[in-house]
Amino acid sequence: MAQTVQLNLRIPSDLAREIAAISEQEALRKTDVARKYLIEGVRRWKLEQAVARYQQRQISLERAAADTGLSLYEMMDELRRRNIALDQTTPIEAREEIQALLAEIAASQQ
Repeated sequence: MAQTVQLNLRIPSDLAREIAAISEQEALRKTDVARKYLIEGVRRWKLEQAVARYQQRQISLERAAADTGLSLYEMMDELRRRNIALDQTTPIEAREEIQALLAEIAASQQ
């Protein structure tokens, strides 16, 4: 079981009422509702960060997927939904691919 820590926070009364309503409708404890949507919010934030970094060519598609906890195919689907090109290669990846190709050519000429 994952280790947990307690986090105490104050929220606006309107939000507390909304959490209580969701809790009642979903037959969950208020703490479970808050935890569920806190987890969802963190996941969404990670996804937005990874997509932005991918678009800026700071990270690869594989890294974006890993950073979000999605599979490569799930990340590809997400980028397609957002109409973001999948063929972006970072400068570091391009350099590594070129070096690998040059090494293969040199090895084949020996």
